[in-house]
Amino acid sequence: MVLYYGSATLFTKPTFGVGNSSNDYGRGFYMTPDKKIADLWASKFPHGGYNLKFKIDLNKLRILYLNTATEKDVISWITLLVTHRFDKDEYEKSKETIEWLKRHYNLNIDDYDMIIGYRADDSYFNYSSEFVQNNLSLEALSMSMKLGKLGLQYALISKKAFQLLEFVSYTVVEHSDEYETFRLKTLNEFREIKKQDNVNNTFIRDIIRRYPHD
Repeated sequence: MVLYYGSATLFTKPTFGVGNSSNDYGRGFYMTPDKKIADLWASKFPHGGYNLKFKIDLNKLRILYLNTATEKDVISWITLLVTHRFDKDEYEKSKETIEWLKRHYNLNIDDYDMIIGYRADDSYFNYSSEFVQNNLSLEALSMSMKLGKLGLQYALISKKAFQLLEFVSYTVVEHSDEYETFRLKTLNEFREIKKQDNVNNTFIRDIIRRYPHD
């Protein structure tokens, strides 16, 4: 399979075990199958960037799929997200809910080489925070994750996956305001979704109530 990575620098081989531990699924290498999305990410850097093209054989990997809009997948995705991306203050603010999510929806990702799931840039992460704080319904969150058509991200998380990744080529991407335009557009769309959210939808408090003896 061919995958792309929007980068500020040019390289041909990502290094396993480094990177930001507060990424969606922790340390890993996050790519997209959509060249246009990688171009978008590369264009946001002040001096432009690079769209790096790789290929990998998915048949040789153990893959965790979180790529459907089922309630279980969405909540499992959120649980991974808040576990890795919430800082100390954010965690304390919603500690009781987060601990409940980890008890019921936590996934052991150590048994996998790759995770395929929704992409969460800073805006999308805020949507998840709203859900955890009971300010956004599950239905509205599911709609929000499709804003901007970011699609899915393919996250390499094991040493084996890194070893199987092959560099193909690269293209130079000039700096533009396209990413900022995209970010503002999706933010406005999210505000509309939130404005139309219905109290009769499913909120995290409703999901927790299904476990009365927890």
